[in-house]
Amino acid sequence: MYTLEKTTAQRLLLDKGIILQSGAICQDKINLISGAMTAPLIEMLWISSGYDTKSMERISTIFTYLYNKNQEAEMMALLRILYDVLGMIFPEDAELLAGHPEARQYFLFSFLLDMGDCIQNFIDEIVVKRNEI
Repeated sequence: MYTLEKTTAQRLLLDKGIILQSGAICQDKINLISGAMTAPLIEMLWISSGYDTKSMERISTIFTYLYNKNQEAEMMALLRILYDVLGMIFPEDAELLAGHPEARQYFLFSFLLDMGDCIQNFIDEIVVKRNEI
């Protein structure tokens, strides 16, 4: 049963272009998946936190800590929890690549970069708005 599920997942990764025929991951595709899912998540967290930069820093810190400790399963679990709490649907592509170690690692690396960019953009918006007043 597990072999069938793994084979099906591998086929879907290939079909979606996440894994190339050579077996290598497609970093561009994984970057697109990360970017597409990170921005809406961070925006919802930003709004739900009441635009609290400290909350966003804590979220960023825990994800960075988990990544640096190679706790990828825990990072994925935390992502799922945040999606659930915010009433969002966890993206199918992210769920799919979670089962492929190399794709998952690159996805989480991309997620951290995208998350940092999103948070910085929201903080910059606040600074600009304060300076306009």
